[in-house]
Formats: sequence, C-alpha cells, structure tokens
Amino acid sequence: MSAAGALALIPALAIAQQRPAQQPAQRPAAQPQRPAAQRPAATTQDRSGSIEISAAPAAFITDQVLLGLLDGDSLAIVDDNPSRAGFGGVGRIGYNWSPQLGVSAGTGFGMQSGATIIQPFLALTYTLNLNAKTSPFGTVGVGATMFRGNGTRKSSTGAHVGAGVRSMVGENLALRVEARLQYDNFSEFEDPAYNSTASAGISYFAGGGPPRDTDSDGVPDKRDRCASTPRGATVDVRGCPSDTDRDGVLNGLDRCPDTPANTPVDANGCTRDTDRDGIADNADRCANTPAGTTVDATGCPRDADRDGVADNLDRCADTPAGTPVDANGCPRDSDSDGVMDNADRCPNTPAGTTVDANGCPRDVDGDGVADNADRCPNTAAGTQVDANGCPVQRDADGDGVIDANDRCANTPSGRRVDANGCPLVDLPAVGATMILRNINFAVGGSRLSPSSMATLDQVATSILSIPNSRWEIGGYTSSVGSLAANRRLSTARALTVMRYLVSKGVPAGQLTSAGYGPSNPVAPNTTAAGRAQNRRVEIKRVQ
Repeated sequence: MSAAGALALIPALAIAQQRPAQQPAQRPAAQPQRPAAQRPAATTQDRSGSIEISAAPAAFITDQVLLGLLDGDSLAIVDDNPSRAGFGGVGRIGYNWSPQLGVSAGTGFGMQSGATIIQPFLALTYTLNLNAKTSPFGTVGVGATMFRGNGTRKSSTGAHVGAGVRSMVGENLALRVEARLQYDNFSEFEDPAYNSTASAGISYFAGGGPPRDTDSDGVPDKRDRCASTPRGATVDVRGCPSDTDRDGVLNGLDRCPDTPANTPVDANGCTRDTDRDGIADNADRCANTPAGTTVDATGCPRDADRDGVADNLDRCADTPAGTPVDANGCPRDSDSDGVMDNADRCPNTPAGTTVDANGCPRDVDGDGVADNADRCPNTAAGTQVDANGCPVQRDADGDGVIDANDRCANTPSGRRVDANGCPLVDLPAVGATMILRNINFAVGGSRLSPSSMATLDQVATSILSIPNSRWEIGGYTSSVGSLAANRRLSTARALTVMRYLVSKGVPAGQLTSAGYGPSNPVAPNTTAAGRAQNRRVEIKRVQ
C-alpha cells in the first residue's frame, strides 16, 4: 500500500464519523471482512527479538461533533471554520517478541486549524509473518488525544484499533503504512469521540537474526527434539538423526551406509578390517596378518610359488617348483658366491671369491691367478705375472700393463684398462643399467654425432674385455611428439649404437637393442633440461 493509498482512506473514515450533533454517538457499521491474505514465503532473516523504530508523515481526522465543540464559544481551541483534517507525523519504537507478536509505544504530533494535536499511545501488534517480504498486521492499544490552542488544552483517554502492512526494501528497512481508529473520552463532553490517523513511512529493524541452532543440524533449537546431534549427522524434520543400516554409526557420518546387518564396523561405519589386509574381520581366517602382507580371499598370506615363504617376504616370488630356498624365498646359495646351489659347479668356493656363471673362481685376464686374489686383474694376455697376478716387469701405475706397452701411463689406481693401458668404461653388473653419457644424434634422427664415437669406442673395448657377456642397448626419448613416433625414433637410435659397437669388434650375438620411447623418464618432462635428460641411451648387462 502506497502513501497515496493510505491518504485515500481519509474520506472513508470521515464518512464513518459523521452523525447529527443532537443524537447520541453510534459506532460506524462494521466493514465487510476482507479475505485473509496468503502468507508470503519467509525470508532468511529472522526478526524475532528485534527492535523496530518507525517514523512517518500522518493525517489526523477529528470527529465532526468533537470538532464543533472545540470551535464553540466556550473553548475556541481551533480557528473559525476549522478543517477536520490535520497533518503532522507519527513516531514509535517497538519490540517484536516473535514474527507474530510485538509491542510498541509512540506518539503522533500535528497541526489542525491552529491547534496542536498530540496522540501518545501504547499498542500490541499481531503480524501474519514479520519475516516475510510483505507482512500485513493489526494493532490494538490504549492512548490519549490532546488539543492545544488559544491558551486552552483539552485531553482524553481512550483505546484504538488499527491495521496496516509492512513491505521490506532491505534486510533491516521496510515501508510501513497504517490506519488507526481511536475511541476518545473527553471529560468535558457527554459523548465519546472517534478520531482516526493514517500514516505512511519507514521502519528500521535492529537486532534479531537467524534462530539458534546449537547443534548446527539445520533445525532451530525451539523445534529440535534432539538438540545434541553430532555435527555432520543428517536429521529429520524434528532434528533427530537416523541410522539406516543399524550399525551404530549415524547417517551423514556413515561412509558405508548400506553395511549388511550384524557386520562389525569401524568409527566410519565401514566393515572392520583389523589387520588391514582388505578382508573384513568376519571373513578373515588369518585375522592378525602382518601389515603389508599380500593375502588370498580368506585373508591368509599368499605364497604364489609355493616355496613355503609368503609373497610379502618372498624376494624371489617366481622360484621354480622344488627349488631349495632360503628364508627370503630365493634359491639357496650355500657358499654365497652369487650362483645358486642347483647351478653351482664349485659349491664350496671360499667367501669373497669372484666366480663365473658356473660358480667357479673367475680369472678375467687369464693369468692363472683368480680374480679375488689378483691384484692386477687386467694383465695383458701373455704377460708373465707373480703370485699376486701382477706383471713381473715394471708397471708404474699398477694397471696391469707394463710400462713398455702402456699408452696411458698415469691411469688412476683401480681403473680397468684395455690392452694399451687406457681406462675402460665401468660397465654395470648383471641386471644393472647405466646411462651412456655424451651420446648425441642429429635432431629428430638416428645419425650419431662425431663427438659420440670416442665414448662408444671405450664401451666396445670394455665389452670385449668381458667374454661371454650379453648386453641390451636401450633408446629413450622425451614426451614431446606422439608415442608412436618416439618409439620409432628410440628404436632407430638404439639400433645405430648397437651397429656401431659391432663395427668395433663386439660380436653381434652379445648385443640386442630396444626402443622404449618416453617411458621410464629420469627427469620431469615439464622443463627443457628434464626433457634433455630423458633423451638418452642406456646399456644393460643381461649376462
């Protein structure tokens, strides 16, 4: 309702108040009851407990008979030919107990035909829903009306009824329109007077807020029958939690809400697995399996090769059936020479002795002194040696090549050398892999750069120094480009390196090549430096 609409009530109120001066006062006929308005949807703001401060311009309509008396010779409070309408304002302050009930106190103040009108009041207000955007209300209360003018004052006591509507224009601000009819009893007049007020202004709400919800379950405390619900549990409209699968863990906290009946569960409502082997306790035949143990469907340790050692402890999980194994599940090697007993032709080799593939002491340089006793293990073929395997002739750098034949006379101690006394590449042991440094190719191709050949020459010599050994040359790329293209490129580069080694005398039967593309990166492919490291050639000793 706008301010103009409120002012439009004034003529209707005036007609209701007209009556003959000599007849006793009669109440105006009751207006037809208007159909109840639908309650609007509630907003999120709860104005229970709020203080409402209102101010509005107002129009005051004075009872026609009363106005005549105030203009009479005995009182003469108002001017000659007075108007029934006066104008001023209304201010009030109120407290809202709930979205329906509130109490307020205030006063109206205005001017009418030279007289001052003052109307203090107390009112009880009933609102359909104060939390709605638009909220109709009705009021009932007590108050007084005072007229002052020409040095005279007249006052009354009385009661009033009224109706109006608020329309929210913000969280705390509303437009308020109200019309009020007041029953006034002046001691100087025989009959009561019916005065009315119409106002349109604003209301400001201070305080209030959302309803308290102590357990934060979305149900306000005043409606919550289970006020201590654990945080996170889902609740019904009464605020009470439920446990659908009846496992003792409330819905909303239960990560496994459909657990079968009578299944033991953990604090999350999921099937309990005490030893964390993936088998629920109620189905686990080996309930105390050590952590990390691989188990079968019954929860017991798995032994895939049936060697008597559980898989989680078995370091050799594919031992052939019937092979004697040690506590680690690996084929037994009684003399600890690296050759298993079932293949060891020299099963009692002294500890520390380097052996060949048959488990017998190795003599790499063929000088008649076993490697583990040979202080000069790289003596050139045909060189006369002493009991330590070192040349009888002078060898200043101790590399096994006598000075007369040594082209690299100052080889660091311990380095393996070729027949000319020059250092060999330290190749990996059986099963190990090594990156070949300084091996470069044409961009996007498999042609070796000249700078790579010196390194490969040393590799070829080193391989030739280990008879009966077998090697794999592996090529790798970065992740740039398609997977298929990278695999083709890595295969071509590995094959180029292998062919170069064959050209340097390495028997082709000792070498294989393979391209692995971008797999097994040694550095992140997110940087140029990392991609450069991933473009590499590796050599792996197979035998």
